[in-house]
Amino acid sequence: MAQSSKKKTLLRVVLFAAALVIAIGAFAAGVNGLLHRESGFYDVDYSPAAAPVVYQSGVRLRYYAAGTSSRIRAELNAVQGEYSDALLSLFRLLDAETVYDGVVNLASLNSSPGQWMEIGPDLEAVLRDALTRQQTLEGYSVFLGPLKKAWQDLTYLEEPLEKDPLSDPEEAEVLERLRAFVTAPDRFTLEVESSRARLTVSPEWEAFAAENGLTGPVLDLTALRDAYLLDALQKRLAGRGYTHGFLYTDSGLCVSLEEGSETAFGLLAWFQGEVLPAGDVVLPSPAAFCQLTAFAPAGQKYGYYALERPEGPLFRHPWSFLEADASRPGPVLSMALAGRETDLTDLCCQALRLFLAPDETALAASLSALPEDLFVSYALSRDPAALRLREGAGRFAPAADSPLRVSP
Repeated sequence: MAQSSKKKTLLRVVLFAAALVIAIGAFAAGVNGLLHRESGFYDVDYSPAAAPVVYQSGVRLRYYAAGTSSRIRAELNAVQGEYSDALLSLFRLLDAETVYDGVVNLASLNSSPGQWMEIGPDLEAVLRDALTRQQTLEGYSVFLGPLKKAWQDLTYLEEPLEKDPLSDPEEAEVLERLRAFVTAPDRFTLEVESSRARLTVSPEWEAFAAENGLTGPVLDLTALRDAYLLDALQKRLAGRGYTHGFLYTDSGLCVSLEEGSETAFGLLAWFQGEVLPAGDVVLPSPAAFCQLTAFAPAGQKYGYYALERPEGPLFRHPWSFLEADASRPGPVLSMALAGRETDLTDLCCQALRLFLAPDETALAASLSALPEDLFVSYALSRDPAALRLREGAGRFAPAADSPLRVSP
């Protein structure tokens, strides 16, 4: 009996050891499967050090890596580090609300009105450029921060319809007074000299802001911030040799890094109350793309809403603060521009001018002034199912079974 018991015990040990070997082998195979990489595009995450700040930037990187699995992992780790460090640096620099230790940024100027502050060459270049664009892009100003903040607070409400200017006369009056105040020529000044800058605000503004409980920063790149950010980020990555893939933002901007290939940009449409893919805009790389929509892209809950009216819905969106008359939005429902080797900030300015056109006559005039090689696509609120195209240097690949009508 003792000998039989020993044999059974040995058998159990052998079976357990075999099961353990199988389990370890399966686990190792699973780990290897998770770590294995094949040539293709990858979404690059932020590094743990940068993520707590840049997660709110709305910037994404999709990068192409090729070669052996170990080489791909090494390249993705390297590009993650460069991308995260560059994005963190630029995001802090253009942040209008938060002051960071050791960084002189837009928030630094906002927090120290009347004081000259030493600034770096990157911020100096952006401020000079923004002041120039302020003279050419109607409705744009670097002093619209409080107005943008007021509209943003409205569009992020859980129930924004009750506080909309068309529903709430008091809200309409506050927004109108605020618009008049921040667009007056003598309320603010921004001086930029070699390596330094100074923001000056009037005593009248300080009293007005205190009276109305306004907390938003005065100096803000607003609608052009993402374009400046992506342009600078693309240049930094390309300068370090990372030229495969593309950068994009939640706000509808995209710029390719790669040379000698093609980039497909996804075009959105609004049809019978739903957002759907209209197709792809395909251009040789490098290329830039800007898409502005009055309707919310799929998955975005905040920043957009619509008021139902007999003549059709009135859309509120992240650029509503730039509209001169909140009760009479322009005719454009969506606007997309794309071009080869194009400065993204230039492209964004042109798209904003078209998107915010007060009527179809002004829209036609602005369209005729565009460079012929730009890809243009837009839809009008009165006919959202008609997608109007001018392919320029690109081509349009419509989505399968699309219900949209495509016309020149």
